[in-house]
Amino acid sequence: MKPRRFKLEFYDDEGVRHAITIDGHITREKVGKLLDLVEIMAGTPRATASALSVSPHKFDRLASAIISGLKDRNFSASDAKKAFETSFSEKIPLSTVSTYLGRLTDRGILDRVELGRTVSYRVKSEESKSVLSLRP
Repeated sequence: MKPRRFKLEFYDDEGVRHAITIDGHITREKVGKLLDLVEIMAGTPRATASALSVSPHKFDRLASAIISGLKDRNFSASDAKKAFETSFSEKIPLSTVSTYLGRLTDRGILDRVELGRTVSYRVKSEESKSVLSLRP
């Protein structure tokens, strides 16, 4: 698998902008450690997907909202849209969500299940994947 890039940007409680980039293989463990660092540096009592809201990339923010809020259940594109809008207080078109869900599926982050005309997604379990690659 080719190396990937994951970039995390956030502001701490003093308004200082921090940017961290990982080039190479990105695992859930590495992303988890980064989120712990965000929690400590941002001065928040608990890191949430909204801590990543300064990212200019909707794809990254949608992925974080899905992984943090919908990881333990099947969900639809509408559920993902609602999770994004709740986490980031920003509207996103359903067509954009569907496109991004397809990309996350192609990258091995999500499983896609089609039952007739109904499509649902599920975050792949840790056992079924070893690399989390959010950004090309």
